[in-house]
Amino acid sequence: MSDASCKSPEKKSQSNVSEGCETCELLEQRNRKLRREVESLSEEQRHLSETLRAHEPLCPMMHCSLSSSNLQTDNMTACKTF
Repeated sequence: MSDASCKSPEKKSQSNVSEGCETCELLEQRNRKLRREVESLSEEQRHLSETLRAHEPLCPMMHCSLSSSNLQTDNMTACKTF
């Protein structure tokens, strides 16, 4: 017989509550970890967006006439020389 089948209903209930509490604590820890990760990624996104905004006025690629459907080698070469 399994250990669970030998337990009284009261002990099974206590065991279920205990398992539920452990599961809840694990989920809360995971939630905190995910929130920290989201916060970190949001901060990284803000930093990269600021960096991109600062770079755009200086970027020679932004001033080249590149076709979005057909990149031309001559234009790419010209952009690299800036």
